Order: sequence, then structure tokens, then C-alpha cells
Amino acid sequence: MSTQKCAEVIFSSDVANMYEWSKRTDLVVDSADRLGANYARAHRWLNGLKKTLVQQYGWQEATNPDSRMLFSLETSSIWRSSVGLPAGPKLRLCLPYHASSFFSPERRVQWEMVFHSDIFESVRKICPPVNDLLNLLQCLLTGVVTVAYEERLPDGVYRTTRGLPPITWITQYEADLVGIFGVQDYKTLRTACADTKKAFKLEVLN
Repeated sequence: MSTQKCAEVIFSSDVANMYEWSKRTDLVVDSADRLGANYARAHRWLNGLKKTLVQQYGWQEATNPDSRMLFSLETSSIWRSSVGLPAGPKLRLCLPYHASSFFSPERRVQWEMVFHSDIFESVRKICPPVNDLLNLLQCLLTGVVTVAYEERLPDGVYRTTRGLPPITWITQYEADLVGIFGVQDYKTLRTACADTKKAFKLEVLN
């Protein structure tokens, strides 16, 4: 009999981890400039997801926004108390203007609070724009934001980590992704997403 934990989104700014995923997926990360340029080209798409969250899902611009952020949004908890009130503080979703912020030691805890929050634990499962955001960031920053599953089997605990989006999502947004990465890098990305040995990592924990 096996026991499986729910999927967990994990943020890691460890550069060695990112390069390990780069080698696994064949997605080249040869300079901070290249990574930053791809992220900058994705601003329009990211802001489009922000607009959808505000207009269609009732999210609001965060109070006292940080000027270093591309955007900062807030929403109420999806969980409710016995009297119908939000069972917890507001959830905040923010992204930096520059990709380099994800690797700043001073901001590591901030990004862990964003990606380890209920936004990516629960809300993304019922809010397509949040899931699209996760998938896009996995393409832009492969290995930085992953989704892990743990399963306890008689011979040990197995962790499966997904570093890239499903191939169906990659195919659906081909034109947008080509606009960010170019034709050749998009083909490499699509190939990696279609190969479970590249898109996933399996570990035996004990």
C-alpha cells in the first residue's frame, strides 16, 4: 500500500540546482543576461495574467506596492470560517521587474513566502491564470520553481519533481513561447517537456 502527499511547489534560488536542471533538460542557461532578457520579453504575458486575475477573478492591486516589483496583487483566502469569513490573512502574489531578484539572498525569504503560500498550494488548482504563471516561470527559470510529489512505498519514500510544464501547455502556447525564446530554443523546450526523463527527476529519500 502506498501513501502519496499532495503536490508541493518548491522555490529554490540555488544556482547549482538550476544548472543541474539545465543539464537535465538541455535548456541553455549560459548567462544572467540571457535569462534576464527572456524574462523581460515575458513581461507582456505576465502582465496579461495579472490583468486577468484582476478583471475576472477579483484580485486587487496590493497596498503599498514595492517599486521593484513588476506587479503586486492581493486576494482573500479561499478558505472560509463557520460564519463565511475568510479563514486567514490576504494572500499576496508579486513578481519582480528583473529576474535577478529571484537570486538575491536578501529576497530569498520573500520569494519562498510567495511560492510556498496557499496561492500555489491550493489556489492554482482552481485559478487557471495562476497555473499559467507557474508554467511560464518553469520555462523561464527552469529548476527555480518546481512541483514535487512524495510517495511512501514499502521499500522507501520516493520523490518525483516536475521541473517543466506539461507538453500540452507548451503546445497550446507555442506562438507566445516562440516570441520569448525563439524558434530553436522553443523546440528544445518542447522536446524536454515531452521527455519524462528530462522534465521529471526521481529521488529515493530513504
